[in-house]
Amino acid sequence: MSKLETERLVLRAFRGTDADEFARLSGDWAVASMTSDIPYPFSPAQAVGWLKPARGEVRFGIEREGRLIGGVGYYRRPSGIAELGFWIGRPWWGHGFATEASRIVVRYGFANPRLPAFSSAHFVDNVASARVLAKLGFEAVGRGRIACAARRQDVEVVTYWLDRQHALMGEPSSKSPTARQPPARWRAWLGLFGIP
Repeated sequence: MSKLETERLVLRAFRGTDADEFARLSGDWAVASMTSDIPYPFSPAQAVGWLKPARGEVRFGIEREGRLIGGVGYYRRPSGIAELGFWIGRPWWGHGFATEASRIVVRYGFANPRLPAFSSAHFVDNVASARVLAKLGFEAVGRGRIACAARRQDVEVVTYWLDRQHALMGEPSSKSPTARQPPARWRAWLGLFGIP
């Protein structure tokens, strides 16, 4: 996997030595409760399994001045759509790091001409992630429910879409949660979230 760099960040493959810091940062209730998959509590032993990407996954550790501060990546679904996910440790919230890291990962993904679009989702109470996705040009396309491991229940999500054409044109996202619908051939993916 490539190493990506921005003005303030280095995005690189996770390493086995990241397990303790990964668990400490992402296992914080304020972080874990805003992700679908990270349980709470979350131990370094559990984190070891998270450090290697699964098939179809691209994962980067986000590093700032030599310290792990978060993670970002995407999963390629069989349909070809990439699902973007990101998290930042609480000590680094409010500095634009999630936006900066996610922006370069979206560009990295779209460098593959066979990747037609990105999707993403955030829990309805995660206003910070909504801002990140809007800054990246994602458009809200619906709502649904998905399981949250930390909360141990299904939670309402807002789903988002960014296709190659709009990303390359740099068009801003709409503020409406139902402003633009993705192409019909990808609506089946949204059905996973209970969206018609």
